[in-house]
Amino acid sequence: MTDRDRSNRPAALGLTGLAVGLGIIGGAIGFATLLGITATASGGYDTAEYGPMAVTAASSLVLSVLLITGAVMLWRAHRAARVVIGLAVALLVVSTLARMVLDSVTFISVLGSVLSLCALVAMGMLLASGGVRDHVREGVPLRLN
Repeated sequence: MTDRDRSNRPAALGLTGLAVGLGIIGGAIGFATLLGITATASGGYDTAEYGPMAVTAASSLVLSVLLITGAVMLWRAHRAARVVIGLAVALLVVSTLARMVLDSVTFISVLGSVLSLCALVAMGMLLASGGVRDHVREGVPLRLN
């Protein structure tokens, strides 16, 4: 492996790890929320007030699929990987901003919003980095040594 190959790897690996990590967390939270709403409904309780929660959980599942798909595409150095991850990051920013506006202000909601924005800024910086751009342009899949 030459020095040129090594220079692209950290940014691509970092973005892949962040995308997979956030995708898994979002998918698990979305699935657990939908499972909880379903369990509540099967118990005979009224779930009409859980509509926004169900929409949020479903969107979380969709975003997690986008993030994980983008990470796999980035690992394989597919040209559309940056577009898929960029779309997911943009949708996550909109989701985070909407949550900041619509949710009640508590310590946990503020902490969650700040941490989400920090992760999204990091993903955006990695996405725009020359290392990721070069990795995708070269088309050589990542490998763990």
